[in-house]
Amino acid sequence: MMGTVNHEELAQVNVPFIFTAERILGSWGRWFAVLATIMASLSAFSVTLGASARVLFALGRDGHFPLAFAKLHPRFRTPYIALIICASTVIIFGSTGIVRFAASMSDFGYLMGLGFVNFAVIALHRKMPNLRRPFKVILYPYIPILGILSCWLFVPALEARSFILGGILTFIGGVIYWFQPANRAELTYIFKGLSRIQIWYQLLKKSKMKILIVDGGKLGRSIADRLLAKDELSLMFRSSEHQITFIEESETICNLLEDRYHLPIIQGDGSKKEIIEQAGIKNTDVAIAASNDDGRNVIVALQAKRIGIPQVMAIIQDPDYITLLEEKGIVTISVPWSTAAMVENYLDRPGVAQLFEIGRGVASLVGVTISEKAMVSGKAIREIDIPKECVIAAVIRGKDFVVPRGETLINPDDRVIFVGPVTAIKKAQTIFQLKNKA
Repeated sequence: MMGTVNHEELAQVNVPFIFTAERILGSWGRWFAVLATIMASLSAFSVTLGASARVLFALGRDGHFPLAFAKLHPRFRTPYIALIICASTVIIFGSTGIVRFAASMSDFGYLMGLGFVNFAVIALHRKMPNLRRPFKVILYPYIPILGILSCWLFVPALEARSFILGGILTFIGGVIYWFQPANRAELTYIFKGLSRIQIWYQLLKKSKMKILIVDGGKLGRSIADRLLAKDELSLMFRSSEHQITFIEESETICNLLEDRYHLPIIQGDGSKKEIIEQAGIKNTDVAIAASNDDGRNVIVALQAKRIGIPQVMAIIQDPDYITLLEEKGIVTISVPWSTAAMVENYLDRPGVAQLFEIGRGVASLVGVTISEKAMVSGKAIREIDIPKECVIAAVIRGKDFVVPRGETLINPDDRVIFVGPVTAIKKAQTIFQLKNKA
C-alpha cells in the first residue's frame, strides 16, 4: 500500500486497504476490498472467539474462575457459558462504536499473551525438561526470546488509555493469582453462616485435586480412568474434577498416554528425586506410586514424601512393606488384602457386594463418620441438601442399625452409609464432613 500511495496521504484515512484498492482498481476495487475485509474479519472473529472461550474454560477448570466457566454443553460438548460471556463482551464493545480503543485493548491483550506464551516455553524447559511436548522449538532459546521482544516492544506504542487500563488489569490478575489461597480464606470468612454458599465453595475447592501418578502401566491407567470417570471426548477437554500428571519412562507407554488422556506427561525415571520435582511440589496434592514392582513403588513413595508432597500413596503386593511405609506417613493399598476383603464381602453379603462393581461404574457403597463439629450434626436428614443421585442407605449408631427416615437426626459419631454413583457420593461426603467455623 505504501508503494502505491504516498505515506502522508495514506495516514489520513481510516481504511487504508480499501482506499488503496479503490485507487488501483476504481469502484470495483473498493467493493472487492470491502468483501475481503468482511471475510477476513469474520474468520479472525471466529478463531479469536473460540480461543478466548477456551481460555475462560481453562481458568474455570483450574479453579481461578468459577467452575461454571468450565461447564460443557450436554449435546455439543463445547464450553457454552464461556462462549456466551465472550460473545456478549464482543457485542457490548462492538455496539459502543469505540473501535479504535477496543482494537488497541485487544492488541494489548494479544501481544502480552503471546509474550507470556514465549516466556512460558523458556520457563517450562528449565523447570520441567522431561515434560513431553507435542512440538519442537527450533533454535531454542533464541526463537522464544525473539518472540517476547517482538511482542512486548510494540506494547508501549499502543494507545495510552489501553496501555494504562491493560497494565492495571494485568496487575490485578497477578495479585489475584499470587494471593489466591488468602482470598479463598477471606471469602470463606465473609460467607460464614451462609451454609449453601459455604458448601458450594468447599465442593469447588475439594474438586481441584492435583494428582501425580508415577508409572503409566495398566495399574496407573486404571487409576486415571477411575479418577477421571469420563468418556474419550470429555477426557480431551479435561473437564473432570481431578487434574492428573503422569511420570513414565517408556516411550511407547508415553505415546499411549498422550493419545488417551491429553494430559501432562513427564518422561523419565519416577524413582529419581529430580524427575518427581519437575511435576511441581506446590502443584501436587497427591502422589501415587502405581508400578507393578513393589521395590520401585517403595522408593517412589519415600522420595515423594521426602520432597514434601502432602499425601503419598503406594500400591503394594507384599504386606511386609506396609509397616515401613505407614511409619513414614504413606498410605498403602495392599492388593492381596483388598482382593481378600472383596472376596469375603461377596461370600458373606452377595446382595451388598453387587454395589461394588466399580469397574463398571454401577454404584458404590461408601460411609462417612460424623464429627462433633460437623454442620449436619443435630439436623434431620430432610434438612440436609443431599445430591439427588445418591441416598442414605443406613445410619450406624454404635452397635445399632438405624433405618434412615426424613426425620432421622444425624448425631456425632454416627456412621452414615451412602449408595449411588461415585461423583454424587463424593459431593455427599463433602457436605457431611463440613465443619462449623469457630
